[in-house]
Amino acid sequence: MGIDEVSRTWTRLGAEDPMWAVLTDREKAGGGWTTDDFLATGAREIETLLGRLDALGAAPARGRAVDFGCGAGRLTHGLALAGFAEVVGLDISPTMLEKAREIVTAPAADFRLAEGPELEVVESASADLVYTCRVLQHMPPELAHRYVREFYRVAKPGGLVVFQLPTTPAATPAGFALRALPAPLARRLRRGMEMHGTPEDRVHELVASCGATVLAADHDTSAGPRWDSRLYVTRAAA
Repeated sequence: MGIDEVSRTWTRLGAEDPMWAVLTDREKAGGGWTTDDFLATGAREIETLLGRLDALGAAPARGRAVDFGCGAGRLTHGLALAGFAEVVGLDISPTMLEKAREIVTAPAADFRLAEGPELEVVESASADLVYTCRVLQHMPPELAHRYVREFYRVAKPGGLVVFQLPTTPAATPAGFALRALPAPLARRLRRGMEMHGTPEDRVHELVASCGATVLAADHDTSAGPRWDSRLYVTRAAA
């Protein structure tokens, strides 16, 4: 799957059922998410994230935050609610952005279409915090890693870049079943979504190659029970 196919898949999903595509709760498929419940999940996630950053002694300035792969805007809403002066929500899918603009009314929210891997729509060294979750896992590792490099370009010197990536299928019955499932069948069952992982040591190498520092690599459940996953808290070079 290249970037064009990623765009087509998420544009289709954004037209069909955008909130479910962002949070694939089986019971919420077919329009089961209400706007309030959907946005509330983003507010809780951002509250948890900022609490973790506080605990690490790495609380970001509340200037600009970037929500990469913003989808229908649930985390953009959460970041705006948390007091960031500007929140740039980036997505490759016009239909997702259409839904985000419909349901997120915070004045701080600024939704932008990011069509290529260079994120040219965001200025260099402009973000206090770059955050992405449940996004990089759905694209080939080479493309995901290219985006990570862009995160450090748009982060201010010493700014925070926090991103989630699976490592490998989990050492559980669900993970072993995933290993045995042919990739085309797995993709069809997920309505076109792919899942990819990057070993943790490779992520550490990637971060170091960007001159950044890993502050924490927390176990994370965002990829679901079939995958082992990490939330990487990193600081851009000063």
